[in-house]
Amino acid sequence: MSKHVAKKMSILVVDDAPDNLMLLEAILETEGFSHIYLASSAAEAYEYIGIVPSEKKSDIDLILMDIMMPDITGIEAIREIRGHDEYQDIPILVVSARSETEDLVEAFEAGAVDYLTKPINELELLARIRSMLRLKSETDHRKFHEAELETLARQLEEKNQELSSILEELREDLEAAGNMQRSLLPDRRISIPGVDFSWYYEPCENIGGDLLNVVSLDSNTAAMFILDVSGHGIQSAMLAVTVHRMLSAWEGVNSIVRQLDGSPKSPAQVADELNGEFMLHKNNYQYFTMIYAVLDLKSRILTYCRAGHTPLLVQRSDGTLDVFESGNVPIGLSEEFSYDQFTVQLYPGDRVIMYSDGITEARRQGSREFFGDGRFRALLSRSRSCAVEQAVQEVLDGFKEWLGDTRPPDDITLLIVEPVPSA
Repeated sequence: MSKHVAKKMSILVVDDAPDNLMLLEAILETEGFSHIYLASSAAEAYEYIGIVPSEKKSDIDLILMDIMMPDITGIEAIREIRGHDEYQDIPILVVSARSETEDLVEAFEAGAVDYLTKPINELELLARIRSMLRLKSETDHRKFHEAELETLARQLEEKNQELSSILEELREDLEAAGNMQRSLLPDRRISIPGVDFSWYYEPCENIGGDLLNVVSLDSNTAAMFILDVSGHGIQSAMLAVTVHRMLSAWEGVNSIVRQLDGSPKSPAQVADELNGEFMLHKNNYQYFTMIYAVLDLKSRILTYCRAGHTPLLVQRSDGTLDVFESGNVPIGLSEEFSYDQFTVQLYPGDRVIMYSDGITEARRQGSREFFGDGRFRALLSRSRSCAVEQAVQEVLDGFKEWLGDTRPPDDITLLIVEPVPSA
């Protein structure tokens, strides 16, 4: 604390002797102190301090207190001052002609910080005053910052509570969005004539960018698709839902999967229209991979378009696994792109398998090794003798056993479809 700052601090002198007040005032003024208050009694001192209401109230930084005063002694005055929490930090220097040990002990027990006997040694008095004003300044500084910290802590707590409330609302909204998204998946209670199918879907968060569906287009045709939107989070999930609804909407003149005459559009046509639609939103920097396939239930010919997605697998009845990797780029990456379509002849007992790269590209915690195509296809082979629903479960059980405690970092999606004779 600089001398300049110290001399602006307020000092209250309490003494019933006018000559002592004048002497102390003169010493303080000579030293350059400008905020000096004089009280001839403890009652008047209370007015300056603020213990009793008064226009004299001031912010007092130091009190020089005489002990021997009429009505209320200095010791009693000190006890009264210290009885108020807001005045605990004001240094009190006793300046008294009494030097008995009992007085000194009593003064300190009452709450005095220092004791100086009369006659006053000016140099000693000023040294004590400067020391106590420095203490008061440091105490005020500490209390100011403590108050600031308390305010900041309170504000932080309020913000944390607000944030917790917002996060809880967001969690509930995401949970509701996830439930809505899962409601788009095929209803396990509903069967589609001509196909036996089962699926598994697990987003890595509440909502995911993967979706799938199997749809009956007419008595002779079924469509199936799987899609994987780039990225994660709300934006990816919203795009996945939009594409899912477009691919699942058979009825209506604006259907992207149905010709005006009521016949199914080819998978290549569907991919071309989707690409044209979502290139309009190219500033979103989002794209998605997809396999869209149409199955003729009588001929068992599967016509499909593969847009950047994992290979289409066909598991023959004898367990042989055919891998179809032909295809084009993801939807939404290239303007004026014409997609190709391919056909596969299926036979009784054959199965069509679509899956997301969240399976084959999964890695265990701390390992750089992918689950990989080999392990995945081995699980498919081991489950070939199982019914479709059980086969899906067997594959997922083996996959999760390999993962152990690792949580998959990407959405996990698997669809197995087997054409069957209609009832």
